[in-house]
Amino acid sequence: MPRSSGASRPTIRDVAAEAGVSKGLVSLAFKDASKVSPLRRERILRAADKLGYKPNFLAQSLATERSSFIGILLSNLHNPLFPEIADAARVVFEQAGRHSLLTSATGPGSTGAPRVDQQLIQMFQDLRPSGVLVIGSLAQDSALPLDTPVVYASSVPAGQAGGSSVRVHDHAGISLAVDHLIAQGRERIAFVGGEGGAVSQVRAQAYRDVLTGKGMDARVYPADLTERSGFEAFSKAVADGGRPDAVVAVNDLVGIGVQSAADQIGLRVPADLAVTGFDNTFLAGLHRISLTSVDPQNARVGAEAARTLLATMGGDHDLREELVEPRLVVRGSSS
Repeated sequence: MPRSSGASRPTIRDVAAEAGVSKGLVSLAFKDASKVSPLRRERILRAADKLGYKPNFLAQSLATERSSFIGILLSNLHNPLFPEIADAARVVFEQAGRHSLLTSATGPGSTGAPRVDQQLIQMFQDLRPSGVLVIGSLAQDSALPLDTPVVYASSVPAGQAGGSSVRVHDHAGISLAVDHLIAQGRERIAFVGGEGGAVSQVRAQAYRDVLTGKGMDARVYPADLTERSGFEAFSKAVADGGRPDAVVAVNDLVGIGVQSAADQIGLRVPADLAVTGFDNTFLAGLHRISLTSVDPQNARVGAEAARTLLATMGGDHDLREELVEPRLVVRGSSS
């Protein structure tokens, strides 16, 4: 049974004695479970549970100058894409016997182009994580002062030297959306996005490349990555005389904003205006929204990014960029 609250806190020495193993093996079982046989780890966990022992990860990090946990930094907390990626990554970390700690890399109230909260990052660094997974793009001029292996998920690596990246093939995703709209008979296809980070810029350029390659006029209505920005950008475009019959939105949130603006203006979706999003978040699948969206395979991005980080932590320092092929999920907003 766990010790009463009045008793002294059990130590790693107590667990080792109870399990009949060395202190070093107990420490390794909690720090890197993959290096301990399942039988011995089970014996150690039973002993720890019996004594009520909980490892002090902060003390471990101070003693070894590196803790066993992996840090996960989200570029912001507003995009539903990022928790999906983080959840898939955490499953891989857990299977490898690694704990993870998740936080936002940006300060409260941050919108548009996310900028790193340097004080928060310094606090995070003080915990000495053994590796860091960054999910989402950060501002190009924002440096991460992390003296530890870093991998980027759903991020464009430009301006983020020093770490591998795993992300969707944005150009392929935009091509899927445009080809679908053309097949639906749409001729005036606009793009809403291009601001708010490197990924937005890459998707805007991919749209221009695809439209130009097909001999069609490219129309970009600037917006960041938020629903409000999508609403305002499309409303302004129509007020200025723009009348596209289809919109490729930089992400689902912007696509939802475009749908809302179209409804307020009196345009019917999809009869008057077809809309596609990008990221295939749970919002796109809601019945009242029913947004056609490019699926970046978030679970695969998260899992591959986690495996890449574990490999980097294990000594594989070759930088790589893995592009995951997307698919298009067609819903009521475009057909």
